[in-house]
Amino acid sequence: MTKVIVDTKNFLNFLTSFSKGVPDLRIDCAGSRITIEVAYAWYYLRKQYIPVSIEEEGALHIADLDKVIKFFKATKNSQVTMRQVSPKKPLHLVAGGNKLQLPSTDDIESGIKAVVIRKLLKNCEQSGWSKLGELSLSTHSTIATKDLVSLSAMKTLIAKDSQFKLRIHCGENEMGIVAGKASSGRLFTSLTATDTDGPPTTVESYFGEWLPSCLQFLDEGNARMHLGIETPVIFEQDNTLLFILDESDD
Repeated sequence: MTKVIVDTKNFLNFLTSFSKGVPDLRIDCAGSRITIEVAYAWYYLRKQYIPVSIEEEGALHIADLDKVIKFFKATKNSQVTMRQVSPKKPLHLVAGGNKLQLPSTDDIESGIKAVVIRKLLKNCEQSGWSKLGELSLSTHSTIATKDLVSLSAMKTLIAKDSQFKLRIHCGENEMGIVAGKASSGRLFTSLTATDTDGPPTTVESYFGEWLPSCLQFLDEGNARMHLGIETPVIFEQDNTLLFILDESDD
């Protein structure tokens, strides 16, 4: 049996921070936090939720995320209890006198690829975020995420199949993103990079149209960014870890 009690409003915001294209979630409940990992073709995302009362540790499987979000939106109670005997057994949500029982499954689509990428990133972290498999991540910097998160809403201003160039110059403490074509519109993002560690030259990597959609997963505040020449990019925050694949690794 896994049983947790969460604040309705805060946990609803947490659930909706995942993409609309995510149909299901595996929630690992241990200690004083909830951890969710999602992995698809172009990204890996790990988010943690700390203000939670975990009465019995274990895993919760949400097989239909959309219905769970609707339940949280509908209830007027300040807390929701979530419990499940095992991943294959029904998931129970209780908010006051209202109860919802949903069928579950052991096959959570959003988490299938997470195991492999988790191991890759663990090894990368142990190297000081300098080695990603055989790739070298040569630059490390702290970036304010506010303008990166808002970039997702601006992607419709340029051609749908636009390529996004992410670059950083540690010597000039500048990070930038350029996308689009002069003939149809170009989009520029320029940010100050602080606490930089890397060569005093421009380091670039190229991403597809998925980049701005992935950046919206970041929390507002600061993120530690790790990037090499034509490599994926990693953003590290207190409760969020985001890995985005570049175009060369398809």
